[in-house]
Amino acid sequence: MLDKKMTHEFMAKVMNLQRISRRQHKSKHRMLGMMLVGIHSAAEGGVARVTQISEKLEITKAAATQMVDTLENLGYVERVYDDEDKRVTLVKMTPQGKQELDQILIDFSTYMDGLITFLGPEDTQRMSDLLDKMIEYTLNATHGSEEKK
Repeated sequence: MLDKKMTHEFMAKVMNLQRISRRQHKSKHRMLGMMLVGIHSAAEGGVARVTQISEKLEITKAAATQMVDTLENLGYVERVYDDEDKRVTLVKMTPQGKQELDQILIDFSTYMDGLITFLGPEDTQRMSDLLDKMIEYTLNATHGSEEKK
C-alpha cells in the first residue's frame, strides 16, 4: 500500500519545481526556444518543410504552421521555395534566429552546468538514474493508458 502522505509530498514538490521553472524561464522565451530548437533539429541546420517540423515536434501541421508564422514575424525564420519544386515551401532560420538559438543553448548549458556543480557527481548520477526510471515508468504508463482507450 502506498503512503498517501509520501505521494502527496512528492506530487507537491514536482508541481512546485514546474511552477518555479515556469516563473524563472519566462514562458514566451521558453516557447520560442523550443520552437527554434525544433526547427533547427528538423532542418538539420539547413531547411525543412513544415511537415518535417510537425513530425519532429510531434505537433499538428497546423500548429507547426502557426509556429513558423510567429517566428517569421519575429524575424527568426524565413520561408524559401524549393529549387526543384516551386510549390514546396521550406523554412530556413535567419541569422537573427541562429543568434537567438545560440543564446538559448548557452543559457541552458549554463543552467545545467550550475545544477550539476550544485548537485555534485554522486547526486547528479543518482538524479540521472532516477530520471531514467521516471522516463521508463512514464512511457510504460502512457502506453498502457492508450491501450485502454
